[in-house]
Amino acid sequence: MMQATEFNRPLFGVPWKLLLLALGTLAALTLSILAWAFPTFPGDEGALMRFQAFRSGLLDATAIWFANIGSLWVFMPAAAVLMGCLVFARRYADTAMIFASLAVIGIGNGLKLIVDRPRPEYQIVEPLQSGLSFPSGHALLAMVLGGALVYLVGLWVKPLLLRRAIQSSLVFMVIGMGASRVYLGVHWPSDVIGSYVLGAMALVGLIGLRNAVATTR
Repeated sequence: MMQATEFNRPLFGVPWKLLLLALGTLAALTLSILAWAFPTFPGDEGALMRFQAFRSGLLDATAIWFANIGSLWVFMPAAAVLMGCLVFARRYADTAMIFASLAVIGIGNGLKLIVDRPRPEYQIVEPLQSGLSFPSGHALLAMVLGGALVYLVGLWVKPLLLRRAIQSSLVFMVIGMGASRVYLGVHWPSDVIGSYVLGAMALVGLIGLRNAVATTR
């Protein structure tokens, strides 16, 4: 059987984490350029319409709930409270990770202005959302903060069943947030996929930052 340590060996002299970060950056850059060049990707419209084919009152309410918890007025106070608790507990490395996550979300919103991709014309609830489409801010938020919490819960929570339950719930939230944006017709599927790629790339750097801060204390 192949030893686990073999997976940690550098590839062509490049550490795996650095290689993954480079590949993620290239993928994110490629998606951003394509989103700038094309208003939709092949399959975007068909996939969005298939999502909306399942429309029901329950799904509408669920998607709106996801939209609300991803709003600035909800996640910013929640993040501030979380960081305050972490500082009080003297978990400064974890605080730095959450703070940097917010910076990544801000960068993602700035990227929207550069890509300048219009939203789909398939919105199913009012008020209709204005603004730009790529990347999905809600999906990026879910991927970055949700992913950071999945990692931190792995460090904080010792009972295995409780740890897995919390992490599974967070993963569900990440997936649900992205799906809800397509269902509501405010983002193309490629907007959400792009956000997940950006978020995954950022998580590699955020985990590295957190561990670097932890080792300096």
